[in-house]
Amino acid sequence: MLLSSFLSWWYLSGWGWLAKDIKNRLRAINETFSVSILLRTLFSPWKQIRTPASFHNFFQAAIDNLVSRFIGAIVRIGMLLSALVCLIFVAGIGLVFMIFWPVIPLMLIIFPILSITGTELW
Repeated sequence: MLLSSFLSWWYLSGWGWLAKDIKNRLRAINETFSVSILLRTLFSPWKQIRTPASFHNFFQAAIDNLVSRFIGAIVRIGMLLSALVCLIFVAGIGLVFMIFWPVIPLMLIIFPILSITGTELW
């Protein structure tokens, strides 16, 4: 009874649980890096540093503001690339788990037998 309930959970509800867990992890990475905010403010000035322009310092203020926006874009692009690497890593590991999910209970039977008989897999 216990084995059948375990196997029914593993092969029916377990896959759904695993997919939901992977989805939650991807969503957490998205929220941690604030991807939507980074995309929306990609060319905003770095730390909102702006030089007010007047008649006398117009060109200096324009260059300062341009540099501030450039630095902001570079930092945000770096954060977006970091988020992308994390998303790809978690999605890849999740895909591996989804592929090997049906085999894991069989490993609990096969590996001890292979260990006792001294058979190597590779």
